Amino acid sequence: MRQYVKGKPNPVGLKVFVMCTTYGLPLDFIFYEGKGTDVESLADTSDLDLGGKIALKLSDSLQPWSSIYVDRYFTSELLFDILLNREVFATGTLMKNKVPKLTELQTDRDMKRNGRGSVDQIVRNDKRCCLVKWFDNRGVLLLSTESGKLPMEKCSRWSKKEKKILRYQPPCNCKKLQ
Repeated sequence: MRQYVKGKPNPVGLKVFVMCTTYGLPLDFIFYEGKGTDVESLADTSDLDLGGKIALKLSDSLQPWSSIYVDRYFTSELLFDILLNREVFATGTLMKNKVPKLTELQTDRDMKRNGRGSVDQIVRNDKRCCLVKWFDNRGVLLLSTESGKLPMEKCSRWSKKEKKILRYQPPCNCKKLQ
């Protein structure tokens, strides 16, 4: 089945979801075949969105105590809980609309006052999941079942505004995503 993706240089093609190693070697892949197919009808995953179902299906081939890193399309707290029950750790960027409403993190305005590299962290009551908000050019939300903000290592980044290299400390789980 061919997919149309608006805004791409070649907008018509196949949609393939791939799980790769850190070196880019593919471990597993799924061809997306459209609504009502194998991936969307997985048992006991009715609360997950399509991205979560695909990440769960791709993680079936992983050994226990593995770690996966996903982008915002796949990240959700429910998916990470299911993966943690399978003894697979996960880290990923999180969309603002998927953050629980009662979560009290610093606002982007407060973090901007503190400067690039400021970090705020919340750990869930059962200590199995950590939400980190890190301010770079804007606030970035990271959800992880593997690590929190510590240890923080020094990094350097070019600042267009000041026209020089600035030193800052990103959180631990953000360093792994780069």
